[in-house]
Amino acid sequence: METDENQQNQTEGPILPEGIGRFNERLKELIGQESMRAFGRKVGISDTTIRKYLTGETEPTLSRLAAIAVACDISVEWLVTGEGTKEPWPEDMYWGGPATAAQESPCVCKDEFDEEYALIEGYHVAVSTGHGAFGEGAEVTRRLAFRKRWLNYRGFRPEQLKVVFARGDSMEPTIKDNDSLLVNLASTNPIDGKIFVVRLGDQLYAKRIQKRWDGGIELISDNKEYHTQAIPASELEHLQVIGQVVWIGKDIS
Repeated sequence: METDENQQNQTEGPILPEGIGRFNERLKELIGQESMRAFGRKVGISDTTIRKYLTGETEPTLSRLAAIAVACDISVEWLVTGEGTKEPWPEDMYWGGPATAAQESPCVCKDEFDEEYALIEGYHVAVSTGHGAFGEGAEVTRRLAFRKRWLNYRGFRPEQLKVVFARGDSMEPTIKDNDSLLVNLASTNPIDGKIFVVRLGDQLYAKRIQKRWDGGIELISDNKEYHTQAIPASELEHLQVIGQVVWIGKDIS
């Protein structure tokens, strides 16, 4: 009886035991000569978690499998089971997204997916100590699925949202290194106490903004080991507010 129960539990996860080869072997094939960190950034998963997948310590959820498949432009079926072609699914099928339960079918009609989810463009751009800008001239490296119902509730328009990642510890504990940040480009008017992505010179920062009585602005780090940066009113022309951070995605290793 116990053996039957164990066998049943083994078949409930997204990685099917009857697949040809093991998932970690297919993952290793996808990584190829890339570094663990570079591959993790591409698929939106921390390198620590990728290592756990490779050692078999843990298995990815369906949403993580979807992220890997989309980023690597491969078939979800091949990634999950090892069967079938490695090429992506036909255009009339699409992966179910982060909310898909493990016991459900791994694919749904694309029309159903498009009706429930919006894909937000993600860029390999770091904020806090990073350089450059996302948007014009920047390459889209991934897309994250968000429920349209949530976006509508928050008053967001998908085309005005972008995803970047955090670098450094200046905003800990709120934002940790390598967290994904959803930025609303439509919100560029400073709001006291809110976190914004700003460009100062050629660097991007994610900081809390506080307006000063003299017309200047303070850029505040949640990590108190970092000093508050005061921008006087006379120098605000060098400060560009890119957008407000409205969601933080964390990877729990």
